[in-house]
Amino acid sequence: MAPRALGSDELSIALGEAMQKIFRWIVTLGSVLFVLTLVAYLLPNFVCLLLSGLVLLALVVLLCGSLIAGLLKWRKISNVWPMPAIVCLAFILCSFYVASPIGRYISDRRFERHLGTYARVVKDFRNGSVRCTSACDGVAKVIATGNIPAHVRDVWGMHCEGNSVIVLFRLDTHVPLLHEGYMFRDYGENSNCSKRFGSHEFVWSHLPYVRQIEGNWYRFSDQPGF
Repeated sequence: MAPRALGSDELSIALGEAMQKIFRWIVTLGSVLFVLTLVAYLLPNFVCLLLSGLVLLALVVLLCGSLIAGLLKWRKISNVWPMPAIVCLAFILCSFYVASPIGRYISDRRFERHLGTYARVVKDFRNGSVRCTSACDGVAKVIATGNIPAHVRDVWGMHCEGNSVIVLFRLDTHVPLLHEGYMFRDYGENSNCSKRFGSHEFVWSHLPYVRQIEGNWYRFSDQPGF
């Protein structure tokens, strides 16, 4: 027996249910992407970044699918057929232009709450209480200190002329190919570090992305956005 053809009313109901189902998926995945983006700035890890990429890909697929279905089918039964595609695009944009700045803000405020721990390492390195594992005059080397702040993998330091220093706190991100952390930079205009890295902008081939948090403290990364 041939399957019964759907009537116009039944077809409209079926299309309406399909549109609502996709809309629920968009809202769910969009919310998950927003949260994952925030978490990536607080505790970056490989699983979080991988899930973010997969969820973003799923939203792009839903965006294209809902736009095509809207143009071909949904616009025949509803005047709000563009809404799923619009909401999907809004979630994607929010993950970049809303969640990212919020994540950076929360991350910076958390760093400021633990700034005293970071500052003590800098102070001990400057006055010689802790030293590099090898000579670090004008060359960054690992600092042999047991007072490493939480979530910091290791600390690198460099002595510059005039009792000035650069100290780098590399975070333990558990993410392959991602290197980021915090930097204290304090050297004079005429120091050897100023000649190598500039007096205003810090330039290092493997730390291309640097943004100031406050005073002499900066956030560095080899990936944009952090």
